Amino acid sequence: MSDRATLPDLRTVTANEAAVAARPFLVSAAVETPAPASRGWRLADFGVLGVWIAVVGFTLSYHEKWMDEAQAWLFARDLSLHDLWFHELRYEGSPGLWHTILWVAQRVFHAGYGVIGPIGAACALAGVALLILEAPFPRYIRWPLAFTYFLVYQYAVIARQYTLLPVLAFAAAYKFKDRDHPEYMTLVLVLLANTSFHGTLMAACFGLAYLVEVIPAWRELSPRLRTRYAICIGVMALTFVCVYLVIKPAPDSGELAKKQGLFALPGWRNGQGLEITPAIKFGSAISGAFLDYTLPSGIFLAALFIWSAMRRRFLALAMPVAAQVLLYSFVYGSPHHQGSLFVAAIAGLWIAWPTSRERATMLTLGHRSLWAVTALLVCLCAVNVWDSAVVIRREYLYPYSGSRDAADYLKSVGADRTVIFGYNFGVSGVQAYFDHNILANIPTAYTHNSADNPVFHFDRDEFERVRPDYVLADTRNPQVMLSLDVPLMTSLGYEIVHFSDGYYLYKRSVYEREAYFIFRRVRP
Repeated sequence: MSDRATLPDLRTVTANEAAVAARPFLVSAAVETPAPASRGWRLADFGVLGVWIAVVGFTLSYHEKWMDEAQAWLFARDLSLHDLWFHELRYEGSPGLWHTILWVAQRVFHAGYGVIGPIGAACALAGVALLILEAPFPRYIRWPLAFTYFLVYQYAVIARQYTLLPVLAFAAAYKFKDRDHPEYMTLVLVLLANTSFHGTLMAACFGLAYLVEVIPAWRELSPRLRTRYAICIGVMALTFVCVYLVIKPAPDSGELAKKQGLFALPGWRNGQGLEITPAIKFGSAISGAFLDYTLPSGIFLAALFIWSAMRRRFLALAMPVAAQVLLYSFVYGSPHHQGSLFVAAIAGLWIAWPTSRERATMLTLGHRSLWAVTALLVCLCAVNVWDSAVVIRREYLYPYSGSRDAADYLKSVGADRTVIFGYNFGVSGVQAYFDHNILANIPTAYTHNSADNPVFHFDRDEFERVRPDYVLADTRNPQVMLSLDVPLMTSLGYEIVHFSDGYYLYKRSVYEREAYFIFRRVRP
């Protein structure tokens, strides 16, 4: 069996075919339908997909859900769709497609919290299946790509809205060359725009690149098709307006973000005193997304940009990737957001990848540049599969979050039937394991991200009024809590009765801790 499609004899390529290949996909007639894979290779594809399911299922069985996974679940559990979309999401800075999926799972199917992981994995599976079965890359690229860090772990095991990015970005790449049905592309982009703000930028970039390639052939389109394009453009414009209205930050949420240092403003320093500048975040974005080190990742990305320009697909690759880098560097970015660069780059390469017809008309330079890009993708896969192996092993060995252990302890001592006081954002991670709000000092089980929410600080007056039996607090730095909060709790008549540790695993490192301290009152 051969993994390569049969190429036509160069002597049989007509001048017209050569002209079409030199101007790839300018009109619908230039779109090539890939030859169906042989039965043996298709079975092998499904075998690889089965291995992916087994790896993700195994890892998921050991994963402790963290506070951001819980937050979305609590939104869907405790809010109506109206309140979710038109009030609370503006405090999250994220459109609500993922939250709506969770809302349907709970309200229609009465699903419990444990199903959030399989829901996220199912979304990731759809993206990986599309990659393995339909991507234009050779199988020795497609198969290991499925097991790279973001596709097998970060955007598969961690159940957040980012699990939707691969399937929708890859679907946009798959439909990019279809000029006769713009409504299909529009549907994909509308959904992509509602995954997260990263997806919104991706949708805008892919949509613009799609239109740029259609414009030269505009006069060749039928009037009816032009009308459909105009309607699709209007739908996309309306989508972006709606997304803006949904996620436009409320004034009090903006103040909270500034206090917590969520923006990469000049002069801001992290907890270790290191000044975080856009330049530092820029290097972090490209290194984390690709080859784990800034210099080789920069060279890798520059090579892809040059190759895409040679392929006349520069905008489809460069725009979405650049948009993600700028968002990460100047607005907001945590390590898990680096995957949006990875997904955008793979989708852009998908669009730029030559068909067998184009390869048949390539000159020597074209073939050598394709071999070079293929070699770079092999390196990308090697580094990221290694990252996957390390993080999956550590997911098995260590707790990702202390939330489940903390919830189990509170249930074991019946604390949820007493008065509990909680503070710091991560308490929502514990709340999701209960069917009601267990904290006496806050009005909602989910965390309302406004500057005046009492959960973000220890309110001494409220504490004295509540006089709780137990105190629940999460921390990113247990040593700081031991040196500051524990003496305070001791002075107020409380002792530590339980500690639940957790580690935000990221590739071959730990990004942060998510640990919980539980205190019990020992004197009136």
